[in-house]
Amino acid sequence: MIVGVGIDAVSIDRIAGLIGKYGQRFLKKIFTDDEIAEGLGRRDAAQYFAARFAAREAFFKALGTGWGRGI
Repeated sequence: MIVGVGIDAVSIDRIAGLIGKYGQRFLKKIFTDDEIAEGLGRRDAAQYFAARFAAREAFFKALGTGWGRGI
């Protein structure tokens, strides 16, 4: 059974700006420690984090819960 369908697009520049402005504070709020380690080990970390953020956002949209209400 399909519960819902979600799609999302995120600006890589926006994520890069948030990382630049808030650093670990932003990353820890949104991503797991494993995701942070993986992302920071990549040449284009902002692209990695933007893709993860968009996927997570689409998942919550598909469930119809949003970030605040969790899974």
